[in-house]
Amino acid sequence: MSQLINRLLKPSVCKNVIRSHSKQVRMFSSKPTYPYLLIDHLLKTTEHCSNDQVYYDDKYYEKNLVIKDQGLAEEVREVMTVGFSHKDDWRVHLEKSEDSSTSLMMVSNTSFVPVKHQLPPLSSNCRIQNVAISNSVDIKKEDLVVAVKFFGSDVSLCKPFSDSSSEWININTSGSVHPFSSLTYSKKNKKFLSVSPSGTYLWYLDLHFDEDDVEPYSSYLYFREDPLLRLYKMDLEDYIWRFRTDHLAELPSGEHFLVKWFFKDVMMNVGKITQKTDGFKVFRVDTICGHLTNTQDIGDLCIFLGHGEAYCVPASSSPGLRPNSIYYVGCNFGVHDIATDTTTNFYTHSNVPLRSTEFPYWPLPLS
Repeated sequence: MSQLINRLLKPSVCKNVIRSHSKQVRMFSSKPTYPYLLIDHLLKTTEHCSNDQVYYDDKYYEKNLVIKDQGLAEEVREVMTVGFSHKDDWRVHLEKSEDSSTSLMMVSNTSFVPVKHQLPPLSSNCRIQNVAISNSVDIKKEDLVVAVKFFGSDVSLCKPFSDSSSEWININTSGSVHPFSSLTYSKKNKKFLSVSPSGTYLWYLDLHFDEDDVEPYSSYLYFREDPLLRLYKMDLEDYIWRFRTDHLAELPSGEHFLVKWFFKDVMMNVGKITQKTDGFKVFRVDTICGHLTNTQDIGDLCIFLGHGEAYCVPASSSPGLRPNSIYYVGCNFGVHDIATDTTTNFYTHSNVPLRSTEFPYWPLPLS
């Protein structure tokens, strides 16, 4: 396998690999051992060769990787949503029943046969932004908490294995949570974390709660260098038209990153507008003191953003992952190089982004 992969990564054979992807590139499908080798191969080899099925479109002075071949595009979509296999954590699936209703199902891979546990029903008209779980080795099963963040600022909690708090508890956030940003569980803080709509306050919810007394709190975030202020002053007209989501990701060490994901509107066809990823800003966060520091170097780490919790893994944990990068899926698929501030969006045609609306986009990482 390793000799074949090394041969595939040579620019001189890139045209042959792309033309015969059904025989060679498809070795990455069916839950591949190293799924991101395919992504790394496409990012590297197509920079040095031209093909009518896979090519870079620099029409708008942006790095857009167009994958016109439908089979190869499906391979990329599958690889980008496989994530990492689970070891002993719980995760949440959205399952549809025969009557087309949907329900949240918790799944654990701690035994040979995955254990499933159905969560209480949610309102039929709610739209889920993401789900966060208090997965931690020091938390008893009956104390495990599931938090659902909805589009808007609403948050609901439940303890699925507790007799007293197994139903959903709706949290009154009073609009204090960014409506389009994710919720994450911090093992270090033992709290669920998010940010305010302006991105200037850290929003947190204690893991230990009474059903009649669930109170969220906020603390101020401030920049040591105030980079956003300089950014807005330098290019206010550009940034005022950008849509933004904020995501907190925790490292195994307990350190946190705050990632600001920017979008802009683009015209796909006459009268049809979609959102396109337009860059990222990454900050190191001291969740105790509230310090924010802009960074372009997160070392060997990769940040994954999607419909689940944002998280970090070492690039060295899987061949093909690029260090100091952000992998993102959802209304756009792509890879962002933090050091060079280069965003590569994947497209299926010159103006149609590769995307997915399935839930969740990223599974939980290895524990």
